[in-house]
Amino acid sequence: MDTRTRFLLWCLVAGTFCCRPALAQRLEVGVGGGVANYKGDITPDINWREPGPAGQIFLRHNPGKAISLTYGFMLGRFGASDQNSRDPLAKRRNFSFSTRFVEASAVAEYNFLDYRDPIRRINFTPYLFGGLALFRFEPLENFRPTYDLYQIGIPFGVGMKYVLGGSWNLGVAFGARKTFTDYLDDRSGVDPQNRLGSANPYNKDMYFYTSVSVSYTFYKVRCPEQY
Repeated sequence: MDTRTRFLLWCLVAGTFCCRPALAQRLEVGVGGGVANYKGDITPDINWREPGPAGQIFLRHNPGKAISLTYGFMLGRFGASDQNSRDPLAKRRNFSFSTRFVEASAVAEYNFLDYRDPIRRINFTPYLFGGLALFRFEPLENFRPTYDLYQIGIPFGVGMKYVLGGSWNLGVAFGARKTFTDYLDDRSGVDPQNRLGSANPYNKDMYFYTSVSVSYTFYKVRCPEQY
């Protein structure tokens, strides 16, 4: 990814954070924390055994009952080690890695229930989300990587929102990030020094984020009309 493309993508994602007057109607700000997991050449399935810490801040706009738009900034780390695998060939290969990442994202959420309706007294809703992310990753054991550290990701997943009372909300979510790189684990292709460590460059790596969040909603107070 060249410098110009990278700059334009950062501007696109960051520009969504700019507030407009309509955002004051139902604007949420929040923080979240949880764990990040990885799936790739070292662990073909989601690596639940070695979670890394992750946290985010986010801005959410609720333009209607069903749709929410959320813009987030996340920091985290994930990794894996062959020594924790049940596969004897993986143990013999003896690879490990740890990667830090920074992510800016913009996602749309579909709420199945009108959980803010005081008449129906429903204070929760399941939801689906999907969108676009720009992230930078940094394998901690490779000080001179030959590949691009800035990448595009596609976040998608499921979650649940609860109104705790007043303007406070609680959320839980599980999301995947589909990427277009095979280097999250610093491995791709055939390693000439260790053919047991051969990777499939056509199967791109993924990372995941499981989170609990708290947010505060700012409701716009409309002034009465004057006659």
